[in-house]
Amino acid sequence: MTDSPLAAMAAMIGEWRTTTDRYPDVVGRTTIEWLAGEAFLLVRYTVPEAGIERLWAMGVDDAYPERLKVLQYDSNGERRIFNGAVTGPLWRVWRDAPGDSQRLTGNLDETQNTLRATWERSESELDPRTWEHELDIIFTRIT
Repeated sequence: MTDSPLAAMAAMIGEWRTTTDRYPDVVGRTTIEWLAGEAFLLVRYTVPEAGIERLWAMGVDDAYPERLKVLQYDSNGERRIFNGAVTGPLWRVWRDAPGDSQRLTGNLDETQNTLRATWERSESELDPRTWEHELDIIFTRIT
C-alpha cells in the first residue's frame, strides 16, 4: 500500500465502544475495517437499541492519493461526501456545503486505544466564526 491517508488510518482498524457527551447513556459500536483488500476503509457506527446506523466508505483517487474522500450514508437516508485527512494521530473529516457545513476533528492517543473527537456544524459555508459545537465523541478500543 502506498503512503496515503488510508495507510495512516491502519492504526484505527478494529472494534470501538463509542460514547458522546450529548447522549451519555447511549453506547454505540464503531467498526473500522478494510474493504477490497486495502483499497477502501469501511467505518460502521451502530446503536442497535436506537436504530441508528452510519456508514462511511473511505478511499482515495489514484491521481490524488493524498486526498481522502468519505462517502456517508445514515439510517435517516442522508448521503454526504466529505473530505478527509490524517496527519499522525490527527484525523479530520469535513464538508463545506451551503447551509450545512460539518467537520470532525479527532486525535488518537499514544496507546492507540482511545480516539477523542469533536463534531461541529455551521450554517455558513466558509465562515470560521460560525462553527457550533455539536458533540464530543469518545471511541474506546474493544479489539
